[in-house]
Amino acid sequence: MSPGTNGRELCDPVSSRRDPVFALRPNLAWAVAALVAATLGTAVANATTLSAHQMQRDPGVRVLTLQEALTLATEHNPQYRRTLNDLELLGPRLRQAWAAYLPNVNAYYNTGQRFVRQTSYYDFEGRPVLAENPTWVSSSSANTGLSINYDLFDGGRRSRERESTRAQVRADRLNARTNLDGVLAEVQRRFMAVQRQQARLALERDLLADRLRDLELTERRFELALDRRPDLLARELDVEQQRATLREAEGRVETALINLRVAIGDPSLTSLDVADALPEPFDPAAMDLEGLVARAMTQNPSVQAEEAQVRIRQASLGVERSRWWPTITASTSWGRGTRESGREALFDLRPGEDMSGDATWDFRFSIPIFDGFQRSYGAASARINLRNANESLRQAEMQLELDITTRFAQLTTDWETLMLRERALGIASERLDVMRDEYQLGTVDIQPLRNAISDEASARRDLVDQRFTFALALLDLYQAVGVVGEELGIETVPEGN
Repeated sequence: MSPGTNGRELCDPVSSRRDPVFALRPNLAWAVAALVAATLGTAVANATTLSAHQMQRDPGVRVLTLQEALTLATEHNPQYRRTLNDLELLGPRLRQAWAAYLPNVNAYYNTGQRFVRQTSYYDFEGRPVLAENPTWVSSSSANTGLSINYDLFDGGRRSRERESTRAQVRADRLNARTNLDGVLAEVQRRFMAVQRQQARLALERDLLADRLRDLELTERRFELALDRRPDLLARELDVEQQRATLREAEGRVETALINLRVAIGDPSLTSLDVADALPEPFDPAAMDLEGLVARAMTQNPSVQAEEAQVRIRQASLGVERSRWWPTITASTSWGRGTRESGREALFDLRPGEDMSGDATWDFRFSIPIFDGFQRSYGAASARINLRNANESLRQAEMQLELDITTRFAQLTTDWETLMLRERALGIASERLDVMRDEYQLGTVDIQPLRNAISDEASARRDLVDQRFTFALALLDLYQAVGVVGEELGIETVPEGN
């Protein structure tokens, strides 16, 4: 996501109007402007390191922009695909609700054979007589027919059930949108995690180059007997520690790339990298908080899903009330059949063709009188469910407003912290320059210089981390509003689905 729609740069020089004390430090203001121009570093060497990193990329590595990564995720991410697959059931569910207005039609055909062993018979006077020679008697039959059933009146039950189904389908679509936005947000977080670790890696390389230059300076001073052996060993220790930190940064980049590849889900991405373009922070004061809350109330899928639940409960209450009305059902059937001795009628596909068949018409009028208070309890339960659904909707709206307000406050805090990190970096850099000059003049020993170097490196790392903290806070805010896919230009749930 590229939040910088207002064209603001991350590192605007801090003016004297923001801090009167800072205005008294013209050299510091100049240092901040120079340091901020590099964003993730404090010298031109950092940008050179990034360019070298781009040149060292394997030609077989696929470099992805954020938009490309998200597009691939919509095509290959398993969770994303499962959600889209579930959406395909919504159409048949709507057709099923509409089909309740159609009659039920059944066609049947049956055939079979019957065997009876007659061991007795009835004489002319109706008395059973045991047969001297029991015999087997077989017969066969075949029947075919058509039956139709239709509810002429049901008190509006089918209409309410259809409303409930439509509301449930809408709720399922909105929940699917929430899930899809969550997948896109997770892919974006992992993409930015790669950018963050790569920025840290570039910074650690730059710091290693600085430590090597410091070591060369101390070696020359040691040769001139200006520094002692412990001072030289301290410089060598700094270099080795920085090399270990660099190796850890390389490992974190590899891990972040693996996590991104898994989040995208494309099996063809055997080797990938991300573009070096970084999201530009901006002052959240330019955002309209009230507009965000109002937009969320109308577009947030979670709140809309709660509204759909209210409509479902309303329709359910209508269904329960319809049970008090009488029902009228009509049915009709046509059929014909034949019965023969032996196997003559077995598998007869046109039974009774030369014989008369049968036809029936039936109208049923049913009046519910007493059912053990089941209807009363069902209606009372539906009313309570409707009340609770309205309360859940109100709670969801309050929670949404709280989430947006809280995350906006966090975004503002992260922005102000970023500005403070920039100022701290400027101060640490100026202090380091002063300490290096005094070290060259011999007015301070190496330990205060090492402390200044460590503080300046920590300030540079904090600035890199804070920049991505701001980007993640902005993503959390957009996710709370419910417009992650919209801000990315991706239609998560197409209307035609």
